[in-house]
Amino acid sequence: MLLTILSTWILCPIITALIAMLFFIMTKKLLKNTTWHILRLDAYTRTALLIAGAFGAYSLGANNIANVMGVFVPIAPFADIQLGSFLTFSSKEQLFFLGGIAIAVGVFTYSKKVMFTVGTDLLKLSPVAAFIVVIAHSIVLFLFASQGISNFLQSLNLPSIPLVPVSSSQAVVGAVIGIGLLKGGKEVQWSIARKISFGWITLPIVAALISIIILFILQNIFNLAVSI
Repeated sequence: MLLTILSTWILCPIITALIAMLFFIMTKKLLKNTTWHILRLDAYTRTALLIAGAFGAYSLGANNIANVMGVFVPIAPFADIQLGSFLTFSSKEQLFFLGGIAIAVGVFTYSKKVMFTVGTDLLKLSPVAAFIVVIAHSIVLFLFASQGISNFLQSLNLPSIPLVPVSSSQAVVGAVIGIGLLKGGKEVQWSIARKISFGWITLPIVAALISIIILFILQNIFNLAVSI
């Protein structure tokens, strides 16, 4: 399972880049052959961005909530809440609801700088390109979180997509770089891309070291029996 998760760290940005490149080519051909007025095109683009953003938020919740709240499922402190005769708010759903609230708080507090890094610093994106990036990112996150698609592929005797949490930042950056490569690659700020890639490598290492230090302190200083 660990190897599967590690392999998705490599595949996720690549798959997203390929999807974004395909959509970018198709969209360019569509816009080239259309006769829409610029104001109507602007209205369509704004609507498409809202829809893509909603789909992206849904896919993010379906996939990335598992990164944090999934580890608490076996020890959830909440009891099931019965709402009426047919609706039950389970302990798992309460955990995921709490995680959703935490994501919303994070959006309003610390996400601005990260959004500008991806949306402006890495590559200047037009509204249409931004729509393609969000759609490609959302599709990949949804694929790695959809039990239905995985079961459908298995029913056709095809390799199923592993249901593992993948990085939304890797997906977005992969889509942005994919569009940048289609434009020749000169507009991509590769120095920023290298910094982001370095963060992908160092992040799990730093997290592992912090976990080891905390576990050592709990077991050897506070003499707590920590079962894992």
